[in-house]
Amino acid sequence: MRRLFITCLFPALLASCSAADTPSVVTPACHPFVGMDESRASDEDRLILKEASEDFCAVLAGKEPVHARVAQGVDLPSDGGTRFYIGRKYKLTALSSLSSFGGYPGVAHGPIIKFDESFAPGNTSEISSITVTGIKWAPADSH
Repeated sequence: MRRLFITCLFPALLASCSAADTPSVVTPACHPFVGMDESRASDEDRLILKEASEDFCAVLAGKEPVHARVAQGVDLPSDGGTRFYIGRKYKLTALSSLSSFGGYPGVAHGPIIKFDESFAPGNTSEISSITVTGIKWAPADSH
């Protein structure tokens, strides 16, 4: 009986894992736009917010953006791995930068989206979610 249960359960677990890895699903935990009345927006504006949100969540999860493409002809900083992308009416930065705050070294990482002025003409056209993960330095070898 136990063997039958494991045999039936394993494929179901495997299927649920592959579905969870799909970055196109925007979860409430990472959704950058909350409580917006989409009924007033045009189809194009809804598409822009959908794609930007999916890219935002993908980068937040440590994955490549779903919709935005690598920005061509942009000099990459030598900061630890920051990458630049272009989406529909937005620019996306996948920040990964060696940083220091006082005597505390770390890596700053996360998405930054800057919308085109034609889409976001107000005071705030940029959204981000940057966290810093501390780095523990190993003591230098005294040999």
